[in-house]
Amino acid sequence: MTPTLISRQDAEFKIAPLTAGRCNLEVMEERAFVDEGRWLPLGSICLKVAPQPSGENVEQQRALLAGDGAFEWTLPNARDVKGTLQDLLGDNDEAALRRALNSVAEIGVRSGLVNPVFDSEAIEEMPFRRTATVVSDTTGVVQGGLNFIVLHNSKARIKVPSIVQMEIRNFSHRFFATRRRAKKKGQRATKQLMEHLMSQGAERALLRLELNDDVEIERTYLLGDPLRSAFAPDPDPTVADLQLAVPVDAYVDRLIVEAARHHRAQSEPGHAVFLLTGDQGQARMALAEGVRPLYFRSILPDEVFGQRLTGRPLDPFTGEPRSVPLASLLWELATAFGQARLDSDNGTFTVSALGEALPWSPYQSIDDLLWYEVGYKMTKSPRPRTVHQASKGVAKHPADDGAISVEPRPAAAVSYQRMSVNHLLTLICALDDRQTMDQNEISALLSLSSYSTSHYRRFLVSGAYIVLEGDRWTARDRLKAVAIAARAEDTRSMRDALAHAPSFSALIQRTERLNNGELLDLSDLDERSRATYQMLGELTLLCASVGKRSVFPTLNRPTPSEFSKLALMRFKELVGNEKIVATGLWLESLIRHDGIHPEVARRSLEQASEAGLIRRSTEGSTAQMRYDDHLVHVLRVEEGTPVAKPIHLYRGDYLIPGKASVSLRIKEPVP
Repeated sequence: MTPTLISRQDAEFKIAPLTAGRCNLEVMEERAFVDEGRWLPLGSICLKVAPQPSGENVEQQRALLAGDGAFEWTLPNARDVKGTLQDLLGDNDEAALRRALNSVAEIGVRSGLVNPVFDSEAIEEMPFRRTATVVSDTTGVVQGGLNFIVLHNSKARIKVPSIVQMEIRNFSHRFFATRRRAKKKGQRATKQLMEHLMSQGAERALLRLELNDDVEIERTYLLGDPLRSAFAPDPDPTVADLQLAVPVDAYVDRLIVEAARHHRAQSEPGHAVFLLTGDQGQARMALAEGVRPLYFRSILPDEVFGQRLTGRPLDPFTGEPRSVPLASLLWELATAFGQARLDSDNGTFTVSALGEALPWSPYQSIDDLLWYEVGYKMTKSPRPRTVHQASKGVAKHPADDGAISVEPRPAAAVSYQRMSVNHLLTLICALDDRQTMDQNEISALLSLSSYSTSHYRRFLVSGAYIVLEGDRWTARDRLKAVAIAARAEDTRSMRDALAHAPSFSALIQRTERLNNGELLDLSDLDERSRATYQMLGELTLLCASVGKRSVFPTLNRPTPSEFSKLALMRFKELVGNEKIVATGLWLESLIRHDGIHPEVARRSLEQASEAGLIRRSTEGSTAQMRYDDHLVHVLRVEEGTPVAKPIHLYRGDYLIPGKASVSLRIKEPVP
């Protein structure tokens, strides 16, 4: 679908068909993220709908609820987001990642879902009983304090000094300058992401103020800002040593305080003027100059991540709920990162604020328009056609008539089951041993109800692994082949034996159509089915995951000579100025770029080392626990029973059993 402009209000009707279940919320910065097409997961969205809404208005009710903020946003914890960001940015600078995480948390404040923490004296002043002027510095705009003042103080007049506008504009200049440059080795992706988050988020905050009719904004002539010529060159040689033409760090802060003092001098007696800031130094300077500060503390990542936020937060002064539309959250995220999307079992809605091929015109900001793409999937019942008017000035795709018109995709030819892979392996081995079992025996073996075992029954029947005779399941020769291969840890034979099941055969076909480095798309499967078939693919070496959501094909089986070249090349790319590389980072690089499964890499490394093609050594060090979600499942036999064993790639004793091989060094052979 060609990207189309849409307003926030109209987006609610596009989002509605996706909200029948839980939606995953993701964002992407197309230039800063190392791997093209990878998204940063920011938790899930669940729309709170009354049980069984009636009739033909289900979609319209969902749209109204989304617009009324009837949703919950469940965020992952800060450690997981930080680890994923580090992986996406390819940057190990802890301080830079922490600042990036702070900037992401500030989006929740600017969107109105989280309140900033104000000083107790500032809270006593609010909500204002008389008209007062609030002069904001840059932190007030970026960190969401100004948004809070506008929402909860109807009598506040807002003044944004021209120097604040200039500072935010400088953020944008730096961001676009970095974006336009060709990416060079060593260029900091985290810095580019930070510039994007700060500049575009702050510019949107100012635009929302300007375009909101309920906000009164006061402005002064640019030349009204004092000290404008403080650093102009002076021809007098007696003051040359003072270096008055050299800017100082506090110059911008001083101009903001002077703007507040200047405005107070021009105001009538008794009119309160406050300086809004999240900077302690700025607040102290204001106190020293007799200006009353409204000081607030920026929100910490742990106060946002790992929490469950509602789109109907309570007003801190009245206790009444207020609405934050779901589309407003998406618009804020898309502006800050460039792209945001909702992904559910019913489809995907993507909204973009910035892109190589996306033009911009002033009316887009005036009407708050962004570019969107939507893809609906087949559901059990057809979606009703919900008609609404297109936004003023919206550029529409020729096929877009301003209404939701869903063209369902053809139904899938295979049925994907939701199973525990370990339960499946246990059941296959038990049936191979006993040859026949009744329903009660199977339910007792797996500790599942007869209804829950229906997924296993359908899978085994689809591949002709069993014959059903009433309540009895009888094994066939095909099932014996699976059991033998699993017990022997023969992944290739197990893959061939499972290929008789149409759903697993479809997974093989999907994987074989991909080239190395292409993502395996399982988005048409529900979450539980996706987990089942991804794990089966990992056990049979069809695919392997990098992080939580990125799955790559791993069909490459290089010879020891070919592998030694690839292993050395990936090591050199990753090592930089260091001497060693984390084993998990090296293994994931082989997955992502060369299509080599960790099990294959493990065996090939051993073979290449024994053949003298490379020299390898490992070092034991503390495991990087923030990467504990970076794992693959491998086939192992424990106490005679095959199991899917999770392998944490960033922990020790995987490459070389018995050694805590957290770090790896690879060298060329001695001539």
